[in-house]
Amino acid sequence: MIKTNEKSNSVALAKATNGHGGARPRAGRKPETVADASGESKIVYYKARAKKERHNAVKAELEEKLLRSQLIEIDKVNKQADAAARAVRDAFLALPDRLASMLVGRNEKQIATELRKEIRQTLVNASIKISGAN
Repeated sequence: MIKTNEKSNSVALAKATNGHGGARPRAGRKPETVADASGESKIVYYKARAKKERHNAVKAELEEKLLRSQLIEIDKVNKQADAAARAVRDAFLALPDRLASMLVGRNEKQIATELRKEIRQTLVNASIKISGAN
């Protein structure tokens, strides 16, 4: 049983009659605000909040760079890289058919010279094609 103050009709902080102590205001409840929390809880909360704020700042910075075209999406890069690789591959795979008839009856030095010339031209054309696609 808890003793009450007769004049104010409120619970007194005096000991109960069973000897185990009186009721404490807000005993056993979780803090309602950060200011009410204990030291350890405040530290955990502020660390989590700081981490969230850093994340939001980095995200905002990346979104701004994306809008200013300082960043591009990885899918676009992958598609362009695939297209470039296919263009180079196709150009080199076409070389043997194109050169076979041209090199018949030539000596080794002429064949090497013609191959270098055609490979160089193939690389230049592939470079133009790739840079023109962007």
